[in-house]
Amino acid sequence: MAESLTLASRWDVAFDVVNFFRLVVFGHLPEWLRSPLIAAGSTLAVHAGLGWLRTRFGEARDDERPVREYDAPVR
Repeated sequence: MAESLTLASRWDVAFDVVNFFRLVVFGHLPEWLRSPLIAAGSTLAVHAGLGWLRTRFGEARDDERPVREYDAPVR
């Protein structure tokens, strides 16, 4: 039964997501459905981009305090 199961690679999943958004933007969906989907996708993309920039160039958070290392001998 599990022998006929086919798993998609991550590139197949990425292609399917891009293809879905291409069909949403250029497809024949009604305007009342297309606009919220485009707005939600754009919002998620901006949120992910800002989160990446915040972790890349931002300061350390309060819970990410640097670890103090002492010169005490360890036995």
